[in-house]
Amino acid sequence: MKTSSAWLSDVEKMVTQFVDDHSLVYSKKQRELSASFEIGCFHALLDYYEQMQFDISVENLTTDGEFRYLTSPSGNPNNFSYVVASLGERAYEIRQQLKIYSELDEHISFAPDLSVVRRNTRIEKVKDDDYAKGKRSFYRVSSKDVIAAHECKSLPPFPELMVSFIGMFVTAHSWHTDQTWGVTLDDTGLHLAPTMFVGGSAQAMHLKMISAIQKVHPLNIVVGMHQGNWDLYGPHKKLNRLDVAGDREALTLAKPIEHLFSFP
Repeated sequence: MKTSSAWLSDVEKMVTQFVDDHSLVYSKKQRELSASFEIGCFHALLDYYEQMQFDISVENLTTDGEFRYLTSPSGNPNNFSYVVASLGERAYEIRQQLKIYSELDEHISFAPDLSVVRRNTRIEKVKDDDYAKGKRSFYRVSSKDVIAAHECKSLPPFPELMVSFIGMFVTAHSWHTDQTWGVTLDDTGLHLAPTMFVGGSAQAMHLKMISAIQKVHPLNIVVGMHQGNWDLYGPHKKLNRLDVAGDREALTLAKPIEHLFSFP
């Protein structure tokens, strides 16, 4: 059993490996230290996509080659780094703190910790008299361009926390009631379904609730991240995944057939 602070060391190791793999410079700010758990989940998600055979590349580095993490919804996404996950000509952006507005009503909006959106999704620049008295802009994308939105909570799991994630899922993912959108739930899909990453470990009753939620909603709740539960592929074969139309065909074209995964 890892100590309560050992997960911070795990996050540092993941960041260091990411920096080495992509020849980056890591500039560690105090704000980033306070968001270490979110950054750790971000790298766990990147590792998942790599294991699913997506090619990972980094975008929008600073002139000094630094990868700038966006850990506040008030930042302009165009000023921060992000990752592109590609399968042949199909590609997606993995971003932090991207404000999403519901295509059902634009006044329903929020910023999940992590989002997977279509490549080159338009980020709207908006001014509103009710935001900073109209003096500053905010930036947002439509829920119709969102593949999956994920949340990171460095907390012990409890029922109200888990139920609140269902509300985020319904708000961010219009496709959950619209099968014509081209996304279907499938445990052999390549994308991780909307997931809440939780730092603390769950008690037996909470585990039963998590199992029940995952049966009736196409989402995931992963607990025990503080204990080193960062591998989202290996020990989590049964997590809900999304089969986005065309991705499996793209994988077949982009990768040699002998390297394809076989799923139980």
